[in-house]
Amino acid sequence: MKDRFLRLLMASAAAVAVSWPIVGYQATAEKGVEMSFVPALQVGGIVLATGVAYMLWLFLWSLIPKSASSAVGGAARKPGVQWASIAVLLGILAFVPQFASRGNQGLLLETLVFCTIAIGLNISMGMAGLLVLGHAAFWAVGGYTFCMLTIHFDWNFWLAFPAAGAAAALVGLVIGLPALRLRGDYLAIVTLGFGEAIRWVFKNESEWTGGDAGIPGSEVPGNILKSRGWIGEWMWQPTTRAEVYWFALGLLVVCVVCVTLLTRSRYGRALFALREDETAAKCMGINTVKVKLIAFMASAMWAGLAGVIHPIFRGQITPQIYDFNASVLFVSMVVLGGLGSVPGSILGAAILWILPNMLRNYIPEVQDYRMLIFGAVLAAMMVIRPEGLMGTRDHAEDEEDDEGTPGVIDEPAGPLPEASA
Repeated sequence: MKDRFLRLLMASAAAVAVSWPIVGYQATAEKGVEMSFVPALQVGGIVLATGVAYMLWLFLWSLIPKSASSAVGGAARKPGVQWASIAVLLGILAFVPQFASRGNQGLLLETLVFCTIAIGLNISMGMAGLLVLGHAAFWAVGGYTFCMLTIHFDWNFWLAFPAAGAAAALVGLVIGLPALRLRGDYLAIVTLGFGEAIRWVFKNESEWTGGDAGIPGSEVPGNILKSRGWIGEWMWQPTTRAEVYWFALGLLVVCVVCVTLLTRSRYGRALFALREDETAAKCMGINTVKVKLIAFMASAMWAGLAGVIHPIFRGQITPQIYDFNASVLFVSMVVLGGLGSVPGSILGAAILWILPNMLRNYIPEVQDYRMLIFGAVLAAMMVIRPEGLMGTRDHAEDEEDDEGTPGVIDEPAGPLPEASA
């Protein structure tokens, strides 16, 4: 506990030192240029308060008897309880369009989209250990492919939707073949350059992508199959806000199921082995290039499929939303939730998208320091819980781990060999 508190104090001091030149500079017409130390102290206070709250939570958890926590954890791990909880949660989310306001409904819809993108990014980043800093480019490829096929070529929705995911996966294959032979920071730089290049291609191409003005996507005109009589009028397409919300929820459920099955498959175990030690994975007979391509293409595919929802919901698609900040946001969602954890990606996406919007709506005064607070909270999380909110810690060195960590059920140790003898 003392070591954790010392690291927290060092993180708070570092936050104050780094943020002071940024937030302390104030220029007004009456007083001119001034340097204030108060905003930097506020940022440091936020870091300190976040860490103290987490440490208090750990202390209260340690007061609970281990037998009671083990009983609660064992009951929560039962398949019946888990499936019932999931069913109740999905039922509540499905009925959101019936009682939520238009603004809250749109906020939850975008949260579902970002959860899908974060889970897809978790395949390459959390499972395979590939640092991707241009993931928003695959989101853009999916959205623009869908709009160009439905508007320019009058494709049906159910043809353009998988085509968007396939186009993003194909782009991931083309980029991944030369890029995945790199490691670490070099791979991150390549993906960063690719993300910015894709965005500028969409900005400069005016005939097909509309340039800076974008493509209007308020309607899905793809009725070519209906006009030819291949399918009947019963073929459903999401057009209204509620229908788009249900479609986004269904896409998220399918994504969770597919990625969960992937983590338990042979390729999933190969991805985790690749993340831990690529050299050891090669020695075990794993084709690391093939496994990396599978992870990279799967992440790109889910981002491309999620990109279909935005033009229908917003009524327009523009290249401004696919900038570097979106890629950093996706990476932050995965890191905050926990690398390799599907529920953690959902939790991280929900926190990093819902909480800033709620602060903007209910506490507009924090808008000037929103990004700074965002970075300070992430810095505090990296100090007090570097494995993420729902990640697993590989090396338990802190004394809190000996007392029991929330969410981890301590199994009773068996008798020592000497005692049994």
